[in-house]
Amino acid sequence: MATGRSSFAKRQRDMAKKAKAAAKRERKLEDDVDVEDDDEIVEDTGPKLSNDEVMEKVADLHRRYDDGQLDLDSFDEERANLMAQISID
Repeated sequence: MATGRSSFAKRQRDMAKKAKAAAKRERKLEDDVDVEDDDEIVEDTGPKLSNDEVMEKVADLHRRYDDGQLDLDSFDEERANLMAQISID
């Protein structure tokens, strides 16, 4: 018959998960502080693009990345900016 207590290995896994989550939380807090320390964050207040225009820009972005014109970090950043412009009706 099984006991109601967790095994030592399970307890170790749970503690490792909690430690990893705490470290991630700390990194995110540090990143937030770094962003707040920047002089000024500029928000894009330009004209809003239609979803079709945004998707065309995303397709062009993919082509430029595939051709080697963009590195992965730039690609991810620009794609995230474009995807944030998509409106959900």
